[in-house]
Amino acid sequence: MIKEVEVYITNNYYQLLRIAKTITKNHNLSQDLLHEVIIQLYDKDEIKLRKYEDNQIKYYIVSIMRINWYSKTSPFYYKVKRESSKYQELTDLHNTSEDQDDFEKQIIFDILETEWCELDWFHKSLFEWYMTLGSLKKVSLKTNIPLASVGKYIKEAKKEMKTNVLNKLNEQ
Repeated sequence: MIKEVEVYITNNYYQLLRIAKTITKNHNLSQDLLHEVIIQLYDKDEIKLRKYEDNQIKYYIVSIMRINWYSKTSPFYYKVKRESSKYQELTDLHNTSEDQDDFEKQIIFDILETEWCELDWFHKSLFEWYMTLGSLKKVSLKTNIPLASVGKYIKEAKKEMKTNVLNKLNEQ
């Protein structure tokens, strides 16, 4: 990274954080976005700007933040947003009502954890690979199981867990 860019980030970190919050509409991932962009800038060998003025550097960093936030092919999306959405998919099971208290949520998490432990080893290990690697294709390549089969097995595991959790909740 160019020294001028590093100095600009150091001197204007909080301004860049405010801009990140504006871009993300105050999403809880705004600080993660800024940090990922800073890491990307550090990894760059060369940054081509006409002049190394503060405004040029600022607009350059802001444009990288916007691209990372709105693009589904950006490094930020793959590292942070996609993982966050997968986690959200799992925790959506317990969000049945906005006014649930913490005790009820804890009961749901306990049931979800119990159901996770009761999954058979095959579905559990495939699901763990899926959560770790982030895509069905990567799981297929890693395990040599056809892509369609991996998708089917993951879907089965999700459906089984969801059904069992809902059944146990209805019993209570």
